[in-house]
Amino acid sequence: MTRLENDLCKIDIAVDETYQSDADFKSKYDILLNPNKLSPDDYSKAYSIHVKLPDRQYSVALIGDYNCWDTNCAVIENDLLTILQGWDILQFNVNTAAVIRSVTLNSMAPNFEIHKVDMGYLIYGETDITMLNDRLETLWSFSGWDIFVSISGKRPFEIKADRICLYDFEDNYYELDFQGNEIRG
Repeated sequence: MTRLENDLCKIDIAVDETYQSDADFKSKYDILLNPNKLSPDDYSKAYSIHVKLPDRQYSVALIGDYNCWDTNCAVIENDLLTILQGWDILQFNVNTAAVIRSVTLNSMAPNFEIHKVDMGYLIYGETDITMLNDRLETLWSFSGWDIFVSISGKRPFEIKADRICLYDFEDNYYELDFQGNEIRG
């Protein structure tokens, strides 16, 4: 589960395991967002998003790709919630619940995490590390020799103050600056 909080709101995001089987799924939510118009037969999954504002609270079901995880899947900045779900990123205003933008990343495999950095958003994916600006436009992307998953117990993805450190499946090590340049590899 991802728990986010700022001066404006508190948000909890988890995968709703009842999406594939619960006949009353839609009735549990105030808002249903399904930007790609997927069904349970489309190998999809649902995030359960609970938003608590000072004057009200509501729940959102976000239907998206099955390859999504509910840890480090979203960031909140003021009233803008940005959510990563596999290949897709959706931004919406938590005050109005209006969708601001929705994009699909051009990556070879699903993406695991989204992080807010000075330049925009850094996306940790299975095969790609991608930097997006605040409008979710790709600034750069980096791929290694193999997938960014470690079997040696090393952290396959780490953000440091001045670089991004990566290990791939073959234990190759890479360091990138925040402009996407390889500074060690």
